[in-house]
Amino acid sequence: MADLKWWEKPIRMGRHEWMADLARIKDTDLDQLARDKAEQWHINCEWIIGTPGIAPGLGWMTTFNTDRFEKYSALGDFDMLREYIPYARKHGIHPLSYLNMHWYSYEFGEEHPDWVQIMADEQEYGRVNPLYGSGTTLCINSPWRDWAFELVREAMKTGLDGVFLDGPVVYPDCCYCPACLAKFKAMYGQEPPREEDWADPMFKHFIEFREQSMADFLKEAGDAMREINPEGVIFLNAGSWHGGAWRVARDIAKVGPYQNFNGAEAFYHLGRETPTLFWSLAAKHLVAGGKPAIVFVHHCLGAWHYLPLPPIETKVAAAQTVACGSGTWMAVFDYSLDNSREETIAPMREINGFLEENEPYCTAAESGANIALLYSGQSGKFYISNIDDLFTDVEMISEQDLTFRAGTGDSVADLSARKARCDKWQGDTYRGWFNALTRRHLPFDVILDAGITDGSLDKYDTLILGNATCLSAEQKQAIADFVQSGGNIVAEFEAGEYDERGEDTDVNLRSLLGYEAIEGAFEPATTEEYIDLGEAEHPLLAEFHAGQWLARPVNALKAKASPDARVLAHYMNATGKVYTKPQGTSEWPAATCRESGGRVVYFPGLFAEFYGIFKMEKIEELLAGAVCWAHGKPMPMRVSAPPTVEVELWRQPEKSRIVVHLVNNTADMQRPMSTLIPIHDIEIELDCEGATGAYSARGVEIGMERIDGGVKLTVPVLELYDLVIVELG
Repeated sequence: MADLKWWEKPIRMGRHEWMADLARIKDTDLDQLARDKAEQWHINCEWIIGTPGIAPGLGWMTTFNTDRFEKYSALGDFDMLREYIPYARKHGIHPLSYLNMHWYSYEFGEEHPDWVQIMADEQEYGRVNPLYGSGTTLCINSPWRDWAFELVREAMKTGLDGVFLDGPVVYPDCCYCPACLAKFKAMYGQEPPREEDWADPMFKHFIEFREQSMADFLKEAGDAMREINPEGVIFLNAGSWHGGAWRVARDIAKVGPYQNFNGAEAFYHLGRETPTLFWSLAAKHLVAGGKPAIVFVHHCLGAWHYLPLPPIETKVAAAQTVACGSGTWMAVFDYSLDNSREETIAPMREINGFLEENEPYCTAAESGANIALLYSGQSGKFYISNIDDLFTDVEMISEQDLTFRAGTGDSVADLSARKARCDKWQGDTYRGWFNALTRRHLPFDVILDAGITDGSLDKYDTLILGNATCLSAEQKQAIADFVQSGGNIVAEFEAGEYDERGEDTDVNLRSLLGYEAIEGAFEPATTEEYIDLGEAEHPLLAEFHAGQWLARPVNALKAKASPDARVLAHYMNATGKVYTKPQGTSEWPAATCRESGGRVVYFPGLFAEFYGIFKMEKIEELLAGAVCWAHGKPMPMRVSAPPTVEVELWRQPEKSRIVVHLVNNTADMQRPMSTLIPIHDIEIELDCEGATGAYSARGVEIGMERIDGGVKLTVPVLELYDLVIVELG
C-alpha cells in the first residue's frame, strides 16, 4: 500500500465552475478559496479551468498565459492556473486542468475548415446540430490533433499534476472530413460507408475505426503531457454503460489503457426516470475497466445549473459511488454559491468529510464478491438478432378511460431500427441484472469482455453472461473451460450465438447452455402472456409454489432443450389478446438447467431486460434464484435488510479486515429524493475466520455473534451511509 501513487488512493475530485464570468476569480482570495476546497468541500484533487466550457464555444481560448494560444480576454494578464496552483498544493489538493476539447465557436471553425467534423452528407456536424445551442466540434484525425497536443503541453507547463479532456467526441454520423477519409482508405483500401449499413462489413470496420481513433488520440495526448511531466495523469469522459455508446465512439475497453482514470458522467436530469442505483450502475462498470474510476456528478438540479441538487441526492450519489469502488467528482457552479451557499456546500461538506475521515477503509481494498456480471461491450456494439419474429412494433400496453393502446404489430425490417432496439435490450439487460443482484444483496462484480480470457474469471465461482451475444471463439472456449472446471453460468436469450463482430458462426454455446436449436420466437407482447412453473419442485424455484404463473418476457425464444437439460418451466401458449382465457401450456421451455462440471441455468428469453423495465418482484426472485442455485454454496455475505439497502463487500488483506458498505436508498417514492427513511436492525452474516471485533464508521454500536465459519453482525440503525469494519486476528 505504501507504493500506491496519489491517484491510486481514494479520490475526491471537485470542479469549481465559474460559468460565463471567469474574471471573478481575480478578485478572490486564492488562499482562502483553496482552503475552503480542502476544509469545506473536502476534496483532494481539483479541476481548474484551462479552456472554458462556456458559450459560444470558447474551448479555443486559455485561462493561462501562453504565446501559443489566445487568452480569455476578461482575465487580462491574470494566469488562472499559475496563480492558483500553489495554493491548491499548499492545502493538499492535486491540481488538474479541465480542457474543453469538443465545443468551439463557429468563428473558430471557419478559421480552420479542415478541422471540423463532417457528416456523411458533407455537412458540418455543428451547423446541423449546434452544440449547446451554438458552436461546432473538431475532428481527432484532422490537423487539430497537433493543436490539441500542443495545448496539453502548454497547460502542463503551468505546474499541473495532469489534465482532464472534456471530449473529444466522435459524434453520430461522423466523421467524413478529408483526414478521416484518407486514414480509413489507407487502412481498408476504400472510403468508409456513407450510411448505417450493418450488412456491410466496412461499416463495422468504421465503427472500430472511430473508437480506435479515440484511443490513438488519447495515447498521443498522454505522450505530449508526459513530455512535460512524466508523472502526470490524463483521462477523458469515457462513456458509461448505456446501450448505443458506439454512436459516439466511447468504450472504456479501448481508451482505458491510455488513461489513469476511467471516468464518466452520471449527471442527474429531471423529467425522466432516474434508476435507484443510478450512480452504482456507472461506478461498477467503470471499475471493471481495471483502472481507478471516477463518477462525475454535477451538484445542480439537472439543467438548472444555478440551483443545487437536494442534499440527499448529493450524498447518496457519493455513497453509491464509493461503495462500488469508485472515486467521487462533484462540480459546483459559482453563481449557486451566491444564491444558496450553505445549501450547496453543506451536503458536500458532510459526505466528503465522512469519506476523508474514513479514507483508510477504502484504500487498497479488494472486492469480496465471487460472482461476476459480464458487461459485453462487443455485444453492445455489434448485436443485431437474426430472428425476424422478434422485430414487430410493440409498445408498453396502457389502458385509460376505457381505451387501450398497443403497437401496430407491423414487422420492423430496417436494420438501423433493429439495431436501436437491440441497443436498448443490452442496456436494460445490464440494468436488470444489476438491480436484481443488488436488491437481493448478492455480492457481485462487473467484468468486461477481456475478463473472460485474461485470467479475471479465476477469482469467481459464477459468471452471469446475460444476453452476451457477440463472443469470440476463444471467449466461448474459455467459458466452456470455466464450466468444465467447476464454474457456474447463468445465461439468457442469444448468449454466444454470434462471433465478436455480430456475424453468424458455427461456434456457439448451445450445448453448454442446454439447448439444441432456436426455432423462432413468440410474437413480442407486453400483456397477458405467461409462464407456467408447473410443479416448481426444483431448488431453483424454492420461492415459488406448484402451478404458479409468471409474466412472460416481451421477447421469448422457442428453444429446443437438450436431452441432458432439465426443463424447469414452460411458456404458455400465446393468447395474442388481453382479457382472453389462457390457452394452456406450450412445449417450449422458459427455463432450463444442467450440471456438467459446474451448474448452468439458461433462460430462452430476455428476462433481465423485462425486469429492468417492468420491475416485477417475481421476475427478480426468479433471477436471484437462478444465481443462487447455480452458485451452489452460501454467498460470502448474507444480508437481512430491505432491498433498498445496498450492501457492498470489500476486503483489505494487508490490514486483515473486512469492510462492508451500507447505502440507504429508502426514500419518499419520488425523485429528486427529499426524505430518507432510516432502516433498523440490519443483519449481516459473513464468512470469515478469526474476527476479533466489529465497529461502525458512524459510531453505531454493532452487535457481533459468532456462527459456524464466521460472524453475524447486527446494525441497529442505518441513516444514509455507513461502513461496518470487521477486524480479523
